[in-house]
Amino acid sequence: MKEIISYGRFQCKELTPHKNRGMEITFIEKGMMEWIVEGVPEKVESGSVFFTLPWQGHGSLNPQEPDNTVWHVLFHLEKDYPCPRKGFRFSEMLGFTDSEMKLLSSTFCSSEKHAFRATPAMRWLMPALINELQSTHELRKLHSFSLLRAVLVELKRTVSGEAVDTDTHSWSEKKVQSLLTKLSSNCDQQWTLKQMADRCGIQRTRLNAVFQKLTGGTPMEYLSRLRMQRAKTLLRETDIKVIDIAFECGFSSSQYFANTFKHATGMTPSGYRTHCAGLTADELRKWKDIDFRSEQEERRRVQTFSAK
Repeated sequence: MKEIISYGRFQCKELTPHKNRGMEITFIEKGMMEWIVEGVPEKVESGSVFFTLPWQGHGSLNPQEPDNTVWHVLFHLEKDYPCPRKGFRFSEMLGFTDSEMKLLSSTFCSSEKHAFRATPAMRWLMPALINELQSTHELRKLHSFSLLRAVLVELKRTVSGEAVDTDTHSWSEKKVQSLLTKLSSNCDQQWTLKQMADRCGIQRTRLNAVFQKLTGGTPMEYLSRLRMQRAKTLLRETDIKVIDIAFECGFSSSQYFANTFKHATGMTPSGYRTHCAGLTADELRKWKDIDFRSEQEERRRVQTFSAK
């Protein structure tokens, strides 16, 4: 299917600055990442949907993005569109009318944000699309384009604030949602599974199951990601000593923090601070001048990262 450049479910271990010859849509099943679009940082959490357009240079603040799983599709538009526009045209294969294309594309072009909470419909549609693209069904192409049309319509509704989040949560899921908020502001505390379960009033086995549904990982994996995000923010935005950051983020020792941080990012905490200090406004603006990544490079990258 030449209209589709790349697709798959994979672990996105790195996201170096690049542009794509098409529109990219990614659903983050698991993870907590820091991506930049044209020099502007955006936090992308599990349960988010993220999109970019051809002229938008994007990538990560970090050399490595640890422990995450995404569903991704990159597809051609009518042409490459290397420069910013107020609208664009989709491939004729998608079957949109001129007025539908104008409505969809103008919404995407005018959006200042690129990461949004995925609706229940989007959380179903993206895996369904990727699974269909990977199938051998004789009507695979027809069904794939139908699903991609639905993804684009749901994304438009999400970006414009029209989408309805019809997801309903059980009593235990609401309790865990409340705990997630608590953990975000208290990640320095020495939380145990028992403490988390007791706070929610549920058994630890149920706690793990709900965390898997809501965050894509275990309670301790989620807490570790929160601590790492907090540490990165402090390293970038303050002059607090590394040892003090370690304790402020809930790590038991500076050495354990340093080892965990390097495993997650490929850099020491001090190295990360130096790296981020070099990301001046001028450097970030250079992201707009990045060349397109070739289709062959994109496909090789996705094949390398593909999750089993």
